[in-house]
Amino acid sequence: MRGGVFVAAIALSCASAMRAQQPATKSATQAAYVPSMTFDVASVRESNPDLASGFSVSFVNPAHSSLVRLSNNDVPNLLAIAYGVHRPQIVGLPDWVGRFGPFFNVEAKSGESVDERLAKLSDEQAWLEKQHMFQVLLADRFQLKVHWETREGPIYELVVAKNGPKLHPGGSMAPTPEEIKNFGDRKIPSLYQRGNGVKGYEYLCHECSIESLAVALTGQMGTSVVDKTGLTGTYDFLLQYHGRGPDASDDPTVWPPLLTAVPDQLGLKMQPAKGEKQFLVIDHIERPSAN
Repeated sequence: MRGGVFVAAIALSCASAMRAQQPATKSATQAAYVPSMTFDVASVRESNPDLASGFSVSFVNPAHSSLVRLSNNDVPNLLAIAYGVHRPQIVGLPDWVGRFGPFFNVEAKSGESVDERLAKLSDEQAWLEKQHMFQVLLADRFQLKVHWETREGPIYELVVAKNGPKLHPGGSMAPTPEEIKNFGDRKIPSLYQRGNGVKGYEYLCHECSIESLAVALTGQMGTSVVDKTGLTGTYDFLLQYHGRGPDASDDPTVWPPLLTAVPDQLGLKMQPAKGEKQFLVIDHIERPSAN
């Protein structure tokens, strides 16, 4: 994906939306609450972005609204929204799902009664509903059938580095003029990413939990990153990186890879470990027909 500036918001509530509904890791809210809502209308159309000149990927999926509007999202992205998985957790994709597409534009919405119900739910309950709504949509339009499997594999444990954390207390880092301009009257996300990939990307964090950071790092590292820091507060920080490991780039003009940036800039460290990982296994999926 080239061209343009990519900005993604990943607040803690958004991280909950991207968290899988797995029996072994259900919270008390997940165990007690049974989602049941569905979309009233939905459009799924295959898009054909210009891969040579670059294209943008976007999604609008607020927790307390039935609205979903996605642009140029591939099948792994759709599964991530519906089931909270990262790409390496998806097993059994068919040959027609490749590294470069196909891509889809999705728009879905329900009536006022559903929006009113979503507005009264907690953040976690609302995200459970939005996941359920999207799962039903994929089952209907893609004929999707899945199951979960637990396997042991390599993970990272996020721990405090030798010289201690370099994090600022939550609320101590004032919004920049650029953030005020970009977000206006909206609340600035506790954790979001920006950058164009040339120099690298930045995570900007305002009153962010380490759990949210671990979720974001999981997406970047391609395997689970488990919070073992023992840090329970919220923090402000800026993380600038380019790629994952030491071989990500030897260009001195770009930011360091994550495995270097996290200890240098945050005083935390990702150490290799073994652990159980949840995998979403695709039993059946079809390319959707035109609306």
